[in-house]
Amino acid sequence: MDKINVLLCIDDFKWDYTRHCAVTILSLLETNKKHKIKIFIMSSCLPEENIKELKRIVKLYNQEIEFIIHEDLIPKEVKESVINRRNLTWGTWYRLFFPLYIKNIDRLLYLDCDVLVTKDIGDIYNLDMKWKAITWYYDIPMIRFISEKYFDLNWYINAWVLLIDVKRFSKYKITGDLIGNINKRYWIYINNSDQDYLNIIFKEDIFIYKKSFNYLVVSKFFNKWLDDAKIIHCLSKPYVQYSNTPQELVDLYNEYLNKTKRKSYPEEKANYWWLKYCLLLTRNFCSNLLIKILWDRLAGKIFGPVYAFFLNIINK
Repeated sequence: MDKINVLLCIDDFKWDYTRHCAVTILSLLETNKKHKIKIFIMSSCLPEENIKELKRIVKLYNQEIEFIIHEDLIPKEVKESVINRRNLTWGTWYRLFFPLYIKNIDRLLYLDCDVLVTKDIGDIYNLDMKWKAITWYYDIPMIRFISEKYFDLNWYINAWVLLIDVKRFSKYKITGDLIGNINKRYWIYINNSDQDYLNIIFKEDIFIYKKSFNYLVVSKFFNKWLDDAKIIHCLSKPYVQYSNTPQELVDLYNEYLNKTKRKSYPEEKANYWWLKYCLLLTRNFCSNLLIKILWDRLAGKIFGPVYAFFLNIINK
């Protein structure tokens, strides 16, 4: 069987987020011992002590790890063009530019640093991608519905777990001009930073796989597919006290965390996180719907000329 190549992207000045990355790596290596695995870490800032701890963990399983650490992993012209209304870390963008640094591989599995791998993923890694650049799964229904409408997509996919055909992916040159052209058409709706751009750029080159590929936990009580899931993303983080994550995942997270030399349990509270999240989504949906209605009806009469005026100023 071919080697499984895995990419994780993380920026960290302390142990704050590297501990979650360590848990993700431990869960991957523990459940996939029969495979040869190489892990790539892309970062612009990672303390040496954190690098040593991740190396120690990977060495326990006799696997490989390679660090790609550079202050400017993202081209300057792309950074200057991106709309990032949620102020997400630039680390989420590193996955788009891995072809500049990772060579001579055919396939790559990207994982967010807050997922848990609970089963063997050999079949996922080697699945038939139907000649597409990326394999994904849908985002949660409300975000998916909104984004499909606003970006003229047949589907809207989350970017927390990506199986990538490196050769096909590398044909897409993500430049400042490309980002700028997307902004001209969709700037008013872009909210989720690189995930929105990814969906737009690769909309004709996506293969949608089943839920076990990337199962999203949103409730402590309603998780009918949890037993079949192989890669689990916890919307309510298992490392947050009083989260709505099922206890079995909280216990699993802590079990892996206890295997690190620098284990730490944060003090974040998450009471009613799910209610706050639903209210946030509802607010965004209502405001964006209002904008959509006004824009579609009045763009040609009022907003169009105003938009063109300001766009010319911005582009100068």
